[in-house]
Amino acid sequence: MTAPLSRLGVTKHYGARTVLDALDLEVADGETLGLVGINGAGKSTLMKIISGKIEPDSGTVWIQPGTTSATVAQEPDLSGYDTVLAYAADGLEFDYMAEAELMAFGVDASADPSTLSGGQQRRAALARAFAQDPDILLLDEPTNHLDVPMIETLEERLLGFNGIGLVVSHDRRFLENISTNTLWLRQGQVMKSPKGYAEFEEWAEQIEMEEERQLKKINT
Repeated sequence: MTAPLSRLGVTKHYGARTVLDALDLEVADGETLGLVGINGAGKSTLMKIISGKIEPDSGTVWIQPGTTSATVAQEPDLSGYDTVLAYAADGLEFDYMAEAELMAFGVDASADPSTLSGGQQRRAALARAFAQDPDILLLDEPTNHLDVPMIETLEERLLGFNGIGLVVSHDRRFLENISTNTLWLRQGQVMKSPKGYAEFEEWAEQIEMEEERQLKKINT
C-alpha cells in the first residue's frame, strides 16, 4: 500500500547551498512526527514543500489524491479579517466547525483579530487548522505563547488526530508527549526513527556511532 505522503529524491537549493539533497520520505496515516534538526537544516523548507507553498528544484512530490492539509505557521497572519470567526471559517462551507474549535481553544469568535495577543493568535490559528478536519496537519512551533493548560489541550487533540501530523518544535516535552516517530533532518537528508522523540537521543547516538565505525573502516 502506498503511503499517503511521499517525497522521492527531493532537492532544494538556495543559491550555492543545498538544503535538501535527493531526500526520500514516506509517512503513513496515524503518524505524528517531530521534525528536528539544527537551525538551518531545512525544516521550514521541507514543511513548505509538503504544504505546496514552494516547489522543489527536482524530485517527485506525491500526495494521495483527495488529501487535504492545514498549516499553522510560526507567525500566524490574521490580517484582512474583520472577526476571528471570519478568519477561522475561511474556506469552510459552514461556520459551526470554526465556532466549535474557537470555543475549544478559548478564543472569542467575535473579537477583532488586530486586538489579539500572540497566544490568542496562535490559538485562533490552531482552531482554524482543526476546523478544516485535514488529512495532514503541519505545525511550526505550535506551543509558542501558549500556557500549560492550552499546551495540554493541544496534546490531547494531536493524540486523538487520525491523520498525519508533522510538528516542528523546540519544546522537548511536548514532542515527547505527542510524537509516534521522529524525522531527523541532517546534511540534506531525513532519517525516520521507529519511535517517538522520547527515544530520539539514544537512537541518534547509535546512528552517529555506526557512521563513525563505517568511516574508520573506510580510512583503514
